[in-house]
Amino acid sequence: MADLASLNDPWQPAVLRLIEMVTAAAAGSGKPVAVCGEAAADPLLALVLAGLGISSLSMAPAALAAVGHGLAAVTLEDCRRAARAACDTDSAASARRIVREMLQRILSPPCER
Repeated sequence: MADLASLNDPWQPAVLRLIEMVTAAAAGSGKPVAVCGEAAADPLLALVLAGLGISSLSMAPAALAAVGHGLAAVTLEDCRRAARAACDTDSAASARRIVREMLQRILSPPCER
């Protein structure tokens, strides 16, 4: 199982592309898609999830300020560009890095991990 540990990361591009497929299918039938837990609480990943079409994020109260700050600082188009870039990478580390680089000039430190 240790060989698969690196795949247990919500930043995996394959996972992000799957989320993108789910939100597209849901939009076609008028259904919302929500993400809850640690993935929703990650301030940078929350922006990517919004860009992928996630309509609701649920997280522990301690994460609300950082996620809210990030969402307030960007446009939906910024989120969509970041999501596309993350989906087009080949690893979770690359996805995380490219999004951080793309959005660092917009976001202040409270949203970075």
